[in-house]
This record gives sequence, structure tokens and C-alpha cells, in this order.
Amino acid sequence: MTTPLAARQHWQNIGFICGLCERHYPNFQLYSESLGEPQQGQLYRKILNKVWEYLAGQLTSLKNLEKSLPQLEEITPQPGDADSYGVYPALDACLLLTSALQMILDDSIDDSDTAAHLSRATVAQFIAVISGQESFDPDTQQHELYDAELQMQQWLREQMTQPADTATIIKETRRALRQLDCSNLGITLE
Repeated sequence: MTTPLAARQHWQNIGFICGLCERHYPNFQLYSESLGEPQQGQLYRKILNKVWEYLAGQLTSLKNLEKSLPQLEEITPQPGDADSYGVYPALDACLLLTSALQMILDDSIDDSDTAAHLSRATVAQFIAVISGQESFDPDTQQHELYDAELQMQQWLREQMTQPADTATIIKETRRALRQLDCSNLGITLE
């Protein structure tokens, strides 16, 4: 039995969101490359790395993280009529990373349940797009990508409550996620 997100320590909820960000990173990187602006993906990675480092106790200054919020806002896509579908998963990636940063800077914020829902919705929307459906309803339909998302979220919850010190949990979770080399939409970066 797992602990509900609301009953977890604040850092565990941030770690959960950070894990979701790691899975969304290839979606953002692919989008930024499609725009001919791969440096935006590199900036996303740099900010995400800072959040991981903060959680592991390697970065103690909040000023670095405060400076990251406007940088992230600058690269957050604003969908328009002419945009391709890729703008939506890229936007979701940025929203998740923004949530993690805001939770670090203000410990009264807890967006973990919203982040979990957003990540599932990203996958559901993608399934609808690739299958040519108007929508995907996980209550009445099944898809391996959605099942994998649910399993990943369960794994992240379990990781955050391992009987180990915070730095070890964060480092092991980060390493495991980086080895997957695949986004929640099945996108692999070369």
C-alpha cells in the first residue's frame, strides 16, 4: 500500500514532480529542435538538473532557482492556431517544471496531484491524436502508453518513500529515469 501524495513530505512531492519532468523532457527537447532552437531544450535540462541538485542537497542557494523561473517562462510555448501538436506536450513539460520550482520556493504550495493528472492527460491526449480519436477515456479504453504512465507514477511514488536518506533516493531515482531514455509518449532522443 502506498502513501497518498498529500501525506508525503514536501520534498517527496517535489521529487515526484521532478520525476515526471524527466519523463517529459524528451517531448520538450524534440519540440525545441523542431523549431530550430535546441538551446531551449538545453535550458530546460539545465533548470531540471538544478532542481534535482537542490533535492539531493547539492544546491543550497534558492537564488539560482528563483532566476530559473523567468528563464523557464521565456521558453514556455504559447500555443497558437498554426502550431503543430508538439506544442502541447512541450507546454505540459514546462508547466510541470514550473510547479516543481514554485513548490521549492514556496513550501505552502503542493501541486503534486495536479501534476500527476496533467502528466496522465498529456498521455491520454497523445493517444487520441495517434489513434485518430476525438478523445481517449482511460476508464473505458486501454492503451500501453497510458498503462506505462500509471506504472511510472506508481513507481515514482514508491521511490520517494524508500527507506534511505533523501540524497540517495533522489540520486537513484534520477539515474533510473535517465537510463530509460524515453519520454512518457514513447519519444526517444538520439
